[in-house]
Amino acid sequence: MGRRDTLEADVFQPLWAAGWQWVWIVAGGLFLGGYLLLEFGHVLQGGGVIAGSSALAALGIWYVNTNAESVLQSGIEMGQSAVLDIAGVGDGDAVSSIATEGRGLALVDPAREYHLTTLVVGDEAFVVHDDTTVSLAHRYYAVGDDTRVYEYEALESVAFDDGELTLTLRDGSTESYTLAREPTDVLSALRTRLPAVEHRE
Repeated sequence: MGRRDTLEADVFQPLWAAGWQWVWIVAGGLFLGGYLLLEFGHVLQGGGVIAGSSALAALGIWYVNTNAESVLQSGIEMGQSAVLDIAGVGDGDAVSSIATEGRGLALVDPAREYHLTTLVVGDEAFVVHDDTTVSLAHRYYAVGDDTRVYEYEALESVAFDDGELTLTLRDGSTESYTLAREPTDVLSALRTRLPAVEHRE
């Protein structure tokens, strides 16, 4: 059964929300400020609304860009912990959760959400969970049930090239996963497992 929960991150929610909604804040300020200026001739009030909304948007963007890294890290850790629990595996020899950026927003450095792939070199098998989302814009993580388990006896080799992790199975088939970076620790631990399986056989 999947899981969804709020990210535990120490952020000031009004500014965090303002950073992600800055387009609407500016648009709303321009509309209201322009209405006060053009319809009623209220220069100070209209100008103040436009300036205030623009300042709030700018402050929100700065706040999101400044705090996004810690929020994303919290999401990765919480997502990874949930994956290990759902998959029923411990930390094993190596665990790595790799985040891939999703849709972005102009002037905001981080993406709205990230796709998380978790790799676990466990005691009995290699586990790949490719069904986790970490949303920075809405501050939640969601973990699905799509877990793939590869018994070591079924694995022939593993390789990473041009953003693709490719598993070659002993039946001749291959399975690939797109990753934003090379999972160095996982590959090292996994490659030490495969010769051990050969020797055991």
